Amino acid sequence: MKKRAKRYTAADIMSKHVICVMKDADLRDLGKLFLSKGITGAPVIDKDGDICGVVSQTDLLFYQLTRDDELVVPSDFYQAARVEGRPIATGFQIEDVNTATVEEVMTPVVHAVLASTPVAAVAKMMTQRHIHRVIVRRGMKVAGIISALDVLRVFGGSDLNQPAKIKATAKPKPKRKPKAKAKPRPKAKVARTGRRRAA
Repeated sequence: MKKRAKRYTAADIMSKHVICVMKDADLRDLGKLFLSKGITGAPVIDKDGDICGVVSQTDLLFYQLTRDDELVVPSDFYQAARVEGRPIATGFQIEDVNTATVEEVMTPVVHAVLASTPVAAVAKMMTQRHIHRVIVRRGMKVAGIISALDVLRVFGGSDLNQPAKIKATAKPKPKRKPKAKAKPRPKAKVARTGRRRAA
């Protein structure tokens, strides 16, 4: 397997279609992007397209759990507020108008490699730094991205030219229960008189 891994470089296994996020993007838009595209992280770029960080679902969660801008002071807003001269009906709440940007929550450290980096070096970087994705760069621009799954495909022996397929495992045929043998009926006892008597 090591011989196989030595043949490949980052360019051979990277995904070339990378979804990047602008550093001034709104966090709500980032969350929607993660959900709609089914991704857990993305490189962050500036207005010139240069990579400046990485953002993940973990960064979003950490931000939500640690922010201090929630309304915690009791307010009589709803008692005093009026809509068209009438009091506001119960059940309304204050909308979160937080306008934080990706730049505020991203990780500014970028784990990047060149396209010519051997896959074995990429795997070593991932394990030593405990990361799940590595950016492939060309200068300061994003050229691709490598996930831990991409590296595992090389070491696992998958054909890199074919998309990963899930092998269907054959289900074992259910064992048939042996037919229950009919219980032998007890033989009728013969009385001395020669007539049969039921048991």
